[in-house]
Amino acid sequence: MSGTAIGGLLDAAKYGPWAVVAGGSDGTGAWFAREIAASGINLLIIARRQGPLDAVAQEIRNDYGVEVRTLSLDLNSPDASQKMAEATKGLEVGLYVSNAGSEDGGHFFLDTPIENMRNLIARNVLTVMDACHHFGRAMRDRGRGGIILMSSGTGLGGQPGVAAYSAAKGFVLNLAESLWAELRGAGVDVIGIAAPLMDTPSLQRILGGLQLPGILAPEEVVRDTLRRLSHTPSYVYAYGEPPEESERQTKLRHDRVLAVEKLSQIFFADH
Repeated sequence: MSGTAIGGLLDAAKYGPWAVVAGGSDGTGAWFAREIAASGINLLIIARRQGPLDAVAQEIRNDYGVEVRTLSLDLNSPDASQKMAEATKGLEVGLYVSNAGSEDGGHFFLDTPIENMRNLIARNVLTVMDACHHFGRAMRDRGRGGIILMSSGTGLGGQPGVAAYSAAKGFVLNLAESLWAELRGAGVDVIGIAAPLMDTPSLQRILGGLQLPGILAPEEVVRDTLRRLSHTPSYVYAYGEPPEESERQTKLRHDRVLAVEKLSQIFFADH
């Protein structure tokens, strides 16, 4: 299918015919899968639990008529990106969405088991980096495609109680902005989202019934992300601030990437 499907936000000719959504069994990831399918793009949805994966996949097949495959995969595992590559062998993947890596609870750094943080880094840094390298190379060679990396507001600066998570999400956001600058001339769009608090099952488990202001619906964030994919290297949701503050912070990061891009061209003129 080419062009944008009725009701869809994406151009399937550019971002299809297949998309990979890592962390797509519920919440934000499931909404990404739905909105991508609405544009007529086939899906590989990845998550650890097979049951919720199957439920989302069947719902999308019924509602949008696209082909949906699932992959039950622990994104902490060192061969996670290799298994993604194997699962998409022979498929033309035009869009990769990394939505994995939510933190289920906060503890100070020295009180957190080191293995927990190693898994968090594997999931948010190593697997994301490897997958971007694999899918990004094919997109660059074809001259089209898109990469969406969901970061977090915690990635904008250090935050006690989630030190490793904050550091990992900073990596994700900076990786997205760097790839945007490197790939924008090759027809590949990249965006990193400094995501806000969203009303997802993961957040509700953390809050345990506590009500907080400023929590957004995941479908709203997903649709805004897809609309912005071809326009900016990142978007910052400034928690508790008016929308114009989000736009201001986003523009500051955008302008910084452009400024350092010019400097990089001097140092890396042969690349």
